[in-house]
Amino acid sequence: MNRRFTHYRSILSRLLFPLLLVIADPVIANKFETIGGGVQGSTQAKVAYLQVIAFVAGGIFLVAGVLAIALQNKNALTLNYTMWRTSSILFFLLSIAAFATAIFML
Repeated sequence: MNRRFTHYRSILSRLLFPLLLVIADPVIANKFETIGGGVQGSTQAKVAYLQVIAFVAGGIFLVAGVLAIALQNKNALTLNYTMWRTSSILFFLLSIAAFATAIFML
């Protein structure tokens, strides 16, 4: 008898928990002002943040391109084992695009 009650209770909790989230969502939504908030400050500050993000992304892609060449046939479980040329070219192109984006935002 106890096992059956536990089974029904688990089913009921699985059905009621999403319903509780749907009901509670409008109540919680008004507590936080996230719509339209974003990064506070002037346009120059926002562009500066985007430039830093673009430079960091460009650096990460550049390092990934160098690693694709340096570790070309080291691990057979990665795509780099057979497609290292394509991977390195793609990473270098993404690196150039990220650096160009950061420079053109100046």
